[in-house]
Amino acid sequence: MKQSLKIIIGLALIAAGVLWLLNILGVLCFSFSTRGWWALFVIVPCLFGLVNDKDKVGPCIGIGVGVLLLLAARDVITWQMMWQIALALIIIGFGVKLLLLKSFCHHDGGVCEQATISRDGKDIRVIESSFGKQTLCFAGETFEGAEAKSSFGALTLDLRGATIVDGAFIDLNVGFSGVSIIVPEGLPLKITVSSGFGGVADKRRIKGDTAVSPTLIITGKVGFGGVEIRD
Repeated sequence: MKQSLKIIIGLALIAAGVLWLLNILGVLCFSFSTRGWWALFVIVPCLFGLVNDKDKVGPCIGIGVGVLLLLAARDVITWQMMWQIALALIIIGFGVKLLLLKSFCHHDGGVCEQATISRDGKDIRVIESSFGKQTLCFAGETFEGAEAKSSFGALTLDLRGATIVDGAFIDLNVGFSGVSIIVPEGLPLKITVSSGFGGVADKRRIKGDTAVSPTLIITGKVGFGGVEIRD
């Protein structure tokens, strides 16, 4: 966080210095005003997201919209023009994100983005599912961990037939969606999922002893959705 703050403050100082220099040289003529200061509540969080988040497209869109709000509040552009440009930026951003997706799997009209990253010597699956019903099967694979984000749809992770290493995990980020996790019978689980306007239901018939390895750790957060675990 400290490094992110340094980067953001550094960029802000550079931008302020460049604008001041352009004003002195007569390239840009403006006077200080506090009009539109509230747009910083959009721009600053998006700057943090640009530095910290893996997804850079969303924060870039947010920064662009924040700048447009600031310009409209200062009467540099009209509000009608601001909303038109903002919509165009959102469309462009969504198109860029589609082009940058590493892989797709389509099921029942939805889109599921998948990628594999290496972290602490483990191969971690990164899954983003939205709109529609997605089912991912890991049979025949060695499962070391996954980060799964699901929104406005349904996602099923089927671990039956997979080789689950000790300390494997599933980190969930669920919003307005439902996630089903199917695990092998008797697999020990540790479940620490926080929920708001949602819940986690453990419907396994056979629950393994967590003192026995391998153990699958399920963490994350659920908002306006639900997680079901079954065997």
